Amino acid sequence: MREASRMDKARAKQLAEFFRTLADTSAAPWNASANFTPREPDLHASLAELYDDRLRPLKPGPSYKVELERRIRSPLVTTYLETGVNTGESLRLCSDLELAIGVDPAPKLPPEGFDRPPFRVERKPSDAFFQELFGEGPSDFALDLAFIDGLHVFEFALRDFIGVEALAAHGCTVLVHDVLPRRAAEAARHRFTRSWTGDVWRLPMVLRQFRPDLRVELVAAAPTGLAVITGLDAANTLLIERYDEVVAYGLRLSVMAFLAERDAHVSLV
Repeated sequence: MREASRMDKARAKQLAEFFRTLADTSAAPWNASANFTPREPDLHASLAELYDDRLRPLKPGPSYKVELERRIRSPLVTTYLETGVNTGESLRLCSDLELAIGVDPAPKLPPEGFDRPPFRVERKPSDAFFQELFGEGPSDFALDLAFIDGLHVFEFALRDFIGVEALAAHGCTVLVHDVLPRRAAEAARHRFTRSWTGDVWRLPMVLRQFRPDLRVELVAAAPTGLAVITGLDAANTLLIERYDEVVAYGLRLSVMAFLAERDAHVSLV
């Protein structure tokens, strides 16, 4: 594990209160994941005609799974946290690490394999996980790598980033999935199509605006991109102190404007 930034009791208390307040008052947008539009081709054709919501495929690139595995296998990575475990496909890659935390309120994991070290599966929403973790005081671990792939809604991804950054070791990297949607319907805040990125694309845009100290790269990892965020500062409190302003700015961004300029934001890495 790389050297961790020190967290005092006051900082842990601030974080615990931040996540407690939001966990008590916020709700995710409606998610119709069990009721997809029956005739999606007709839907997409209508949206394309009415709103120019045409498919904008990414240029061919490596799978996000390949990128994630490459970073997990780095000799610099010994601790890992993932929000949005689902079936555990990516978490399973961490069997040789010292600590691999998966956070998901309803993971679809096999009965065995994740019930022993280095795995620690937290079956709860990430807001609740961070609230409880910081409520116990300064953390006894720091993260080398994190993968944000939970609920695909901007505010929730932002809070995952805030929690992860507070746990970051020096040199930590954060990966955020689904930041390069291919059409507006795919990027809707309310899910009604099978392929769904949600509006996570807003997160790297607000980080570039409010946290220019971070390095935020968008990588065209198939099928819908990764954000690679480095330069983290575990002591930085700006996103907590200006949370409402940050969220309001992000929600004012236009998905159609982003899609029109999307490829210009992609890093050649």
